[in-house]
Parts: sequence; C-alpha cells; structure tokens
Amino acid sequence: MAAERTGETQRRYKAEYVRVTGEDPEAQLQDVLDAKEGKEWQLVGVAGGLEEGGVVLFWDTTRPSFGRRSP
Repeated sequence: MAAERTGETQRRYKAEYVRVTGEDPEAQLQDVLDAKEGKEWQLVGVAGGLEEGGVVLFWDTTRPSFGRRSP
C-alpha cells in the first residue's frame, strides 16, 4: 500500500478544517466539495459556528463499493 510505503497510517475518516473567508462562502465550500469528489470521498458530517467563520468537514475516505465485496 502507498500509505505503508510513505510511513503514513491509513485512516478511513478524515477531519478537515476550512476557514470560510470572502464575500462568497458558498462558492468556496463548493470548491472544497468538488475537489474531494474527484477523490471519491463522501462528506459524512459538518461542524460549523467556529471562530472566524471556520467549519470542520468530516470525510469518509474509503472508495464506495456500491454493494460489491472484496475477495
């Protein structure tokens, strides 16, 4: 696995802090969502109301199986 080769531990869930700034926060958050869609990550939770307009996005980083099982 690539994670083992680089010394990183592979985790299923990832929390990401996003500081929302500027006049169009919806567009900024949509850019983040679009970037993760390319990785096939699924958004599973959001915590908002943090200082300075930040939010924490919680991602499931496993690829969807669509009902398939691994051998």
